[in-house]
Amino acid sequence: MIYFQRRPRYSFHSLWRKIIVTTSNLTPEDFDWLRQMQGAADAKRNPPPVPTNIIDKLGAFGFIKPDGLGGFTITVEGREALLDQNMRDAEDR
Repeated sequence: MIYFQRRPRYSFHSLWRKIIVTTSNLTPEDFDWLRQMQGAADAKRNPPPVPTNIIDKLGAFGFIKPDGLGGFTITVEGREALLDQNMRDAEDR
């Protein structure tokens, strides 16, 4: 007799809700700093000095990480959160 183990199912909608709830704690200023970091990374230049409280918040969400040179770099999660925020901003217009 063969038994199949049931795996937990994660729907796209539950993951989407988790992202929205998680990022809803961030302010527009936090996303502005994230945009500046993304722009600097895309242009291959150093990002501007970011306030410590913003670094702590973005780091807690996993959106930035230390780059080993005394600065910080945006992560894939940070880019995805920024894309989600940009889409929400476009819907609000």
